[in-house]
Amino acid sequence: MATSLRDRWRSLDVLIGGSFGWWREVSPPQLLVGSFLLLIVIGTLGLLVLPGLYTGERLGFLDALFTATSAVCITGLIVVDTATFFTFWGQLYLLVLIQLGGLGIMSIGTLLFVSLTGRQPIRYRLLTRETLGMPLSTDLGGLILRVVVLTLAIEAAGALALLLARLGDGPFTELLWWAVFHAVSGFCNAGIALQDGSLAPWAGDPAVLLTLAALILAGGLGFPVLLDLLRLQADDRDRRALHFHTRLVLAATAVLVLGGTGFLWLSEYDNALAELPAGLGILNALFHSVSARTAGFSTLPVAHFTYPSLFMLLLLMFIGGGPCSTAGGVKVTTAAVLVLEGAALVRRRWQTAAFGRRIPTRVLATAAAVVAVYAVVLVTGILLMLVLEAHGRPHAESGGYFMDTVFEAFSALGTVGLSTGLTGDLGEPARLVVVGLMLLGRVGPLALASLLLRGPAGPKIRYPESEVIVG
Repeated sequence: MATSLRDRWRSLDVLIGGSFGWWREVSPPQLLVGSFLLLIVIGTLGLLVLPGLYTGERLGFLDALFTATSAVCITGLIVVDTATFFTFWGQLYLLVLIQLGGLGIMSIGTLLFVSLTGRQPIRYRLLTRETLGMPLSTDLGGLILRVVVLTLAIEAAGALALLLARLGDGPFTELLWWAVFHAVSGFCNAGIALQDGSLAPWAGDPAVLLTLAALILAGGLGFPVLLDLLRLQADDRDRRALHFHTRLVLAATAVLVLGGTGFLWLSEYDNALAELPAGLGILNALFHSVSARTAGFSTLPVAHFTYPSLFMLLLLMFIGGGPCSTAGGVKVTTAAVLVLEGAALVRRRWQTAAFGRRIPTRVLATAAAVVAVYAVVLVTGILLMLVLEAHGRPHAESGGYFMDTVFEAFSALGTVGLSTGLTGDLGEPARLVVVGLMLLGRVGPLALASLLLRGPAGPKIRYPESEVIVG
């Protein structure tokens, strides 16, 4: 009897486990980081060697690395014009990298592993808990299959809506490809567009902007929130309240989107939004408030925004979207629990709570650590870029270069993709710094949080307390 595929896979797994047993000791965060590094390497090599990807000259190694990292880490910073530099096959290649990066290559790998072997090792359960926020008892195959199906369903619905919004604007096949590409790029919060100027041609098209804003928000909420919302809608017999995590993400997202919209409109109604009617001005402010939190699409030149608006965009990029989502940043829940903790201290409350639920101390400590490490990485990246690109350049002669550099670093680490126009002008060493920021921004907060939430290690030695003056 012929050996089945599952039996052969199990034999291979045993062989690998026996010959390379060290791989079983790799922690889930290490697997997560390693998977993205591997995908970046594969993406870079593909851009260098695969035929038919370019309309003309090929990318060099550094530009290929930069482009692959931006696509895999769903950042959107780009050094060439995607529409004119790549053929259809090149654009499709980038879209595959974006999709794999958005879903998380380890989630797809887990699905394949479970499907082929029928086993669910504890390390993959831990990885699923840390990437998708689900308990260890969750069936991995069913969970990740739901995630993949949900992702494809949302992207398909978005592509259909974008196609209907643009019917009659050109050949059907071109419009279909445009709709599919932007639906995937939108839901994955990649922000890579198929035309120069991002979405500037559709600044006056509510159907296109609202569809993409909905895709960006859906991708930025996180799979635990989407699955929770789907559960509530799908089961009429189960009308329990949404999970605490879901309510916190939705509330924080609403505050950020509405607050950012109001601020951007008040700051730009007589500047960048001056030529648009009031309704379209508010719509474009809303779109940039949504996109700045991680997607990176724009309808207006960001370089033309005023400094207050740029600072607001920096804040939105720093915070990002929800955990276990396609978004970057420190995550809305991290910012929310720290705000709640500050409010509790100011009000002299003994616990930090919201919606009638107390937030554990370990979560508060983890949120503070994530922000601290994120800030250190951000400051280090900005400093390196300034040393590499602006050394010996006096402030009086640099114009807005400092803000351009800060904006680029925030955008890279937040995996956003917005730029004031600096990306293409960076030298090779500075581009490598941006590559590092994009990778750290994609996997860093998640890996750090998963390590910290495991609890303390080592001997439980309680040292005597000493007071420290802070503030």
